[in-house]
Amino acid sequence: MANIIEFNEFTTGAFGPSAELHCWLCQKGVSSRALFCHHCGTIQPVRTLDHFARLGLERRIDLDFELLERQYAALKRTLDPARFAIRGVGERGHAARQMEALGEAYDTLRDPLRRSRYWLTLHEMDFNEAEIANPTVAALLSELESAAEPSHCDRVAQKAGQALEDGIMGLLQALRGQNWQQANATLVELDGLEAILSSVRTRRAQLMPDNAGGDDLASVK
Repeated sequence: MANIIEFNEFTTGAFGPSAELHCWLCQKGVSSRALFCHHCGTIQPVRTLDHFARLGLERRIDLDFELLERQYAALKRTLDPARFAIRGVGERGHAARQMEALGEAYDTLRDPLRRSRYWLTLHEMDFNEAEIANPTVAALLSELESAAEPSHCDRVAQKAGQALEDGIMGLLQALRGQNWQQANATLVELDGLEAILSSVRTRRAQLMPDNAGGDDLASVK
């Protein structure tokens, strides 16, 4: 349980004298992580938090996914719109935006590629999306373009899928070691592999035998 930020940290007030935020209703001091003011109980507007802090998790590239699910489920129940149905417009609006921010944090952290890109931004490392000549991607793309049968497309998809899995493992290893250049290059490769997997479906559909002749015969009858 060492990775958990205790749930009461989301409901308590200011942590020490350095806190400068105030409740929008009663103007008493609150923490940036507080969902509710501990003075008046009013839900607070969305504050600037990283995704890990918003979900009460230790900031680390390797997540405990069971813990992520538990934290998300607990906070989602707390922000259930039904709890704010009889509240004022302001509180309902803050609750809705808190839920949106929570969902964005959860969706980002549970996906390894989105989490990796986010991890780079947390370390002020810009992800370079420029095209980089990657031999694996180039070879698979060439193989896909020359595919003559749907089965050939399936083989390309299998290779791309395996390379994607291997790439994600390599990406996480690079991020653990703070090898930012390697992580960036791997992300570009993974984007290329995902694009190939998407193109496989289109190419496979083009190679599938059509029933145009059968339709023509049916129309003659």
